[in-house]
Amino acid sequence: MDELFNRLESQIKVLVQQHETLKQANIKLKQSKSLLISEKEQLLTKHKVAISHIENMVLRLKTIEKQI
Repeated sequence: MDELFNRLESQIKVLVQQHETLKQANIKLKQSKSLLISEKEQLLTKHKVAISHIENMVLRLKTIEKQI
């Protein structure tokens, strides 16, 4: 009977350790996801600004072209 309890205790300890490992991995994944979402938002903002600058340059070039 003691052997059974010892095996069960050992298995429970392994499961608790696996739980902690997975919990920490999950936290790291959530942090990485949050960082990636933030970076994506920054890149989208920069992309919009770049498109706006390009559109403005094209308009200026067309204006210059009409003047020539």
